[in-house]
Amino acid sequence: MPGQGCKVTAHDIRSITNIQPNPKLFTVTGDISSESSIQQCIAEAKSHHGPINILVANAGITDESNSYSIWEIPLSLWQKTYNTNIQGTFLTIKHFLLSAQESQAANGGEELENLAIVVTGSETGKFGQAGHTEYASGKAGLQYGLVRGVKNEIVRLNSKARINAVAPGWVDTPLIEGRLDDPAELWTEAQATVPLRKIAQPEDVARTMCFLASHRAAGHITGECISVDGGMEGRVVWKADEVLPAMTPSTSVTSSPVISKSLPRVSQPLPNIPKSIATPRARKIQILLSVDFDAVSGFLGTGASPANNMADYSTGYFSGQVGVPRLLKLFKKHGIANKVTWFIPGHSMETFPAQSQMVVESGAEIACHGYAHEGSSQMSEMQETEVVKRCVELCTQLTGKKPRGWRAPLYQLREHTVTLLEEHGFLYDSSLTHHDSQPYFLPSHPAIRPIDFSPQNSAETWMRPLPPSTPPTSRTLVELPANWYMEDMTPLQYFPNAPNSQGYVGVGSIMEMWKARFEYLYGESDDERSESQEGGGFVFPLVLHPDTSGMAHVIGMVDKMISYLQGWGSEIEFVRYEDCAREWRGRQKI
Repeated sequence: MPGQGCKVTAHDIRSITNIQPNPKLFTVTGDISSESSIQQCIAEAKSHHGPINILVANAGITDESNSYSIWEIPLSLWQKTYNTNIQGTFLTIKHFLLSAQESQAANGGEELENLAIVVTGSETGKFGQAGHTEYASGKAGLQYGLVRGVKNEIVRLNSKARINAVAPGWVDTPLIEGRLDDPAELWTEAQATVPLRKIAQPEDVARTMCFLASHRAAGHITGECISVDGGMEGRVVWKADEVLPAMTPSTSVTSSPVISKSLPRVSQPLPNIPKSIATPRARKIQILLSVDFDAVSGFLGTGASPANNMADYSTGYFSGQVGVPRLLKLFKKHGIANKVTWFIPGHSMETFPAQSQMVVESGAEIACHGYAHEGSSQMSEMQETEVVKRCVELCTQLTGKKPRGWRAPLYQLREHTVTLLEEHGFLYDSSLTHHDSQPYFLPSHPAIRPIDFSPQNSAETWMRPLPPSTPPTSRTLVELPANWYMEDMTPLQYFPNAPNSQGYVGVGSIMEMWKARFEYLYGESDDERSESQEGGGFVFPLVLHPDTSGMAHVIGMVDKMISYLQGWGSEIEFVRYEDCAREWRGRQKI
């Protein structure tokens, strides 16, 4: 618009720094969901350029990393979307028109020329969009409700004033960068339903907005919504991964961009789609699903208490006799039983030999988790040496090969433990969290000592930084992160004799926390394209316990979480810890 002679004020919640300076361009910063903020920004624009004649209300946020059914949408997401998209648009229009009223009053009542509003709607408001009802419903309200209501009111303020909306389909902007990188997603969302077989460029939408803003070009158009979507016919309702699993084994299927609900089973091949869409995205996201089979040992080591009794130990027996079979059945249902890593204390291997053998027969990886779930702080170095040696022996007897992974009970890892693990040829540890979503080499540095703040000691004695870690060697362990917030037991298991026991947290809260972490990491890794994981992916560890996730009210949540992760498509891969560590280490240059 500055190129067409207009004086433009651009508004955003962040400072606008990526636009070339132009004397006809002014920028303001504020929150459109706040009335005081938008009132101030419009006042600044008017003060800088004079009366405002045209408003382009381009508010719109959505969370493309989520896809919630209407019965699963968090209230916070609904409110955040509506606060920006609906309330923000309303407030912008309100104070734009108040500003116009003031300008006309100051000019003796003479009407402003070319008073026009253009609202950004969306084709989702026309067709709807599964998984994004909070966005689609709001846009529908703007482009069909608000626009048509306001058109009948603004003429009372200015006899030639108009308001219209533009409803774009997909537009190639940084907001969706990476969203359509997957050729199959591009095909189903932006090509298979669009006659022009492409997505819009920002200029396509901007030119339509300029047309609607101009009294000369569109002076007799008001209350309308113009689609800028390449002729989009609608949106895909059933995607291939929702229909193909229901087909018979004999079904011959190549691939299909659009599958109707009426075709759950077919007797002949579906149409081919272009070969170009068969190339998956390079990014790899590895789900590290693990199970700590602590059972009774959890009450003997780190959970030891003089008050422990038969009722407490009973939950350990439940872990082996009920929890283990339930989890194995669940993993088999999802086809991932051989992609799970079980960290089993030696005590559980010997106390529950049948269940331990069931885990081996599932194809899962077996890793070590102490003997009696003893913490490193409970043992002398000699005792810990004996424990690690015994755990290696038991695991080798159970599986026929030496274990490659270790998780310290209660994550209590110390420098001596690391030395022992290196001596026994372990490949990886999973006890620390220097990073929450990337493998890394376990740092090697002297033990961190607490500061002695005794009055007789000078502060000079402790004001020292930590020494840097020494470079990794061929023996250095790969660290696969563990995290208190990515396990089930801490919030969902009740221990009467533990001071910080919880156990009555709703399972929905935990699932929402896990999903929130995944969705943030998904978006973050796509932005950073980290070199640590292939193609900028990440690892997503989850730690389950049979005594917790085996409980009737928890295992259903675990079932849903696995389905949720699998629903992200071909980027997602359930991987055993050993395979992840070996692959990652193979890419490092040491």
